Amino acid sequence: MNVDTTAWMIGVPVLVAFGALMYWLINNLSQSRIMRCPETGSVGTIQAALTAGGGDPAPRLTVTKCDLWPQRKGCAQGCLSRYGESSGGFRVNLKALRPFEPRG
Repeated sequence: MNVDTTAWMIGVPVLVAFGALMYWLINNLSQSRIMRCPETGSVGTIQAALTAGGGDPAPRLTVTKCDLWPQRKGCAQGCLSRYGESSGGFRVNLKALRPFEPRG
């Protein structure tokens, strides 16, 4: 086996793996949104999806991934009240990041 063949045998799988990693990162980041947590006041990224469950036939928006998990996994997901104000892909909307009104 010569050097050219060895270079191709190593180079092609490395390029394919790099391409797959880039695709995964871009896809994952484009679905994330920067949101403020109403419980802690901190800013983090979340991903949400429409899910059906609990006997309710209509799908509802639920958080599927959050920077504050697993510590706050059982939260009330109040950040979703501003989900429509934010946009995916880490574009920052300062209006959507305003602090929540204190509960009283």
